[in-house]
Amino acid sequence: MDKKHPRYGPADSLTSPRFSGIRTYARLPHVTDLAGVDVAIIGVPFDTGGTYRVGARFGPQAIRAASALIRPYHTGSGVAVFETQSVVDYGDVPVVPGYIEESYKRIEAGLVEVLKAGVIPIDLGGDHSIALPELRALHKIHGPVALVQLDSHSDTIDSYFGMPHTHGTPFYRAVNEGLIDTAHSSQV
Repeated sequence: MDKKHPRYGPADSLTSPRFSGIRTYARLPHVTDLAGVDVAIIGVPFDTGGTYRVGARFGPQAIRAASALIRPYHTGSGVAVFETQSVVDYGDVPVVPGYIEESYKRIEAGLVEVLKAGVIPIDLGGDHSIALPELRALHKIHGPVALVQLDSHSDTIDSYFGMPHTHGTPFYRAVNEGLIDTAHSSQV
């Protein structure tokens, strides 16, 4: 454990009720200084790439609200979930509703910042289109990445209604930009 930096974990429900306080993932502290942090939860409230049922922009809020009941100790497995990792809620990427390209730039830049700090990001989205700027950020740091995609759709079409950036196109773009190591990737 790094003595210079605090170890972050969820608030204790015996000192702070689960229904109170600022809504963060699993009641983790909201922290923007990544020194000493192992994992950062990041909201990406974006659904401008959606073409049919929008509302995924509310995903990060809903996930955070539902996560209030997550406990730091899993009684079934005997695992103290947050004991070995310093985990924080890093907040939301400041996306611009209605502006795909600008939002993509912000998502990519925000994720690159986290990755450069050596922190593992866990993004809460957002529609499937956000996979493209996320993969661009990962590529900047790690090069082409292997991908396991679990989805009922492959999201590999060139365009949807003439639009190149939608929930159905991110992996087509990512493969064509060389972001994905296709020899070691799979779609299920």
